[in-house]
Amino acid sequence: MAQTILVTGSTSGFGRLMVETLARQGYTVFAGMRAVAGKNAPAAKELRAIAQREQFAVQIVEIDVTDDASVEQAITSIVGITGRLDVVVNNAGVAYSGPLEAFTLEQVQQQFDTNVFSVLRVNRAALPHMRRQGSGLLLQIGSIAGRIAMPFLGLYGATKFALEGLTESYRYELAPFGIDAAIIE
Repeated sequence: MAQTILVTGSTSGFGRLMVETLARQGYTVFAGMRAVAGKNAPAAKELRAIAQREQFAVQIVEIDVTDDASVEQAITSIVGITGRLDVVVNNAGVAYSGPLEAFTLEQVQQQFDTNVFSVLRVNRAALPHMRRQGSGLLLQIGSIAGRIAMPFLGLYGATKFALEGLTESYRYELAPFGIDAAIIE
């Protein structure tokens, strides 16, 4: 049985590359995207075409990682289709750069919502299924900016520093359930 993997932020970049690479390796991959019928429709269409042409198991799943209902619906849909969820790759993110004093509180909240709170939101929805299975992996996409402070990347770095701490805590808390957590920097 192929493992089922959800990759958030699959429209482009690392997310898109992960989806294609994992699917080519034989995994069942759900490419998480927002606005699948809107601004990301071309990316979804292109990924479906590649999957059909190369005959690998990729499905597009609508997910807005900043919305509780969207996340719950996406996870429920994946488990309903495959009966399981083995790996969550929390890749969705946004980066604002500039001097810290220049950001409005709203911009700070937006960056933390996308880069930190969404990870908590997605993992919270996935964990009951992983506990039932007795296995799983939560994989966060971090950054070197989460290990070393850099000028003009302070806000972004703060979100990635937060992921470091969350991932370490997940790892300790979830090990007794056969679930692992890791971060890629």
